[in-house]
Amino acid sequence: MRFECNAFAAKLKAACEAKNAQFYIVYHINPDGDCIGSAFGLSLILRKLGAKCAVIGRDGVPAHFHWMTDPIENDILDENAQYIGVDCKDRGRTGSVLMQQPYAFWIDHHGSPQEQAEYEYVRPECSACSELVLAVAEALGMQPDRQTAELLYTALVTDTSCFRTSATNAQSFASAARLAACGIDPYAIGRRYAMVKTAARLRLEQMIFAGMELHCDGQLAVGTILLDDLARAGIAEVNGPDTENINGLLEVIDTARVTLIIREYPADNPEGQTRFSVKTTDAALSARSVAERFGGGGHPNAAGGFMRETPERTRALLTAACKELLRSEK
Repeated sequence: MRFECNAFAAKLKAACEAKNAQFYIVYHINPDGDCIGSAFGLSLILRKLGAKCAVIGRDGVPAHFHWMTDPIENDILDENAQYIGVDCKDRGRTGSVLMQQPYAFWIDHHGSPQEQAEYEYVRPECSACSELVLAVAEALGMQPDRQTAELLYTALVTDTSCFRTSATNAQSFASAARLAACGIDPYAIGRRYAMVKTAARLRLEQMIFAGMELHCDGQLAVGTILLDDLARAGIAEVNGPDTENINGLLEVIDTARVTLIIREYPADNPEGQTRFSVKTTDAALSARSVAERFGGGGHPNAAGGFMRETPERTRALLTAACKELLRSEK
């Protein structure tokens, strides 16, 4: 059932005040900065209300976020623990095992379908899930301490590409200002995730631009990242610091209204061997509508998913769909 922030916070507080309150806080598969920062930030907030918490996910925390998550140890929970889904579009985004659990609470900014949990707080107009976690904390009468604020600000910075995505709005900056007031260093976090690039990352970007395809008079830009490209660039992880925000790389093309990034994953990847990301520059072009045709989802102007197809086949199918999207507005 859907709740507004204050009512949702009241339900969460009541659950924390119950005897032996325990929560598994679940983040989505292939975790990014928003789900990691939001989940761990929420765990610190609930602990202040007396609950025990453990943050879990099918996939481990990416190494470039360990600096903020390693100091937070999971509590040992028993079979009475309740489940909270954070930053997951739906239960399927938690993975095949965790999606079977009975979720008591659900916090998301992707516009989750209803009935994901007993108590749901969903705000698709928010640019990052951490904004919702911050709002819940404030509804509980809390101002985040520095550690919690660093987690939530990192989540906000990474999900908005340092306030440069189409989802960024006035509320994004208002949330950032409130978190900055908690004693964090906005410059250090912004520099870490939006400015600094390794030589390996720069080599990968050169490869992407060298192999880029432009279609529809430059309105569609398509890039591909193969496992061999990562190896040649000297990048060991498919999801790591050197691929962070790589899906937005082609947005710098001045004529591009739609950008498509195709990424090869290992053959044993549970979701499929090819990941795709579609981004658009205006509201008239729905990236989500393209992604949903191929089993994905996301935001109106930034969406994606996985396919059990080769990168070549995926690129062909998605390129055709993006061309169709551009033609459809005429």
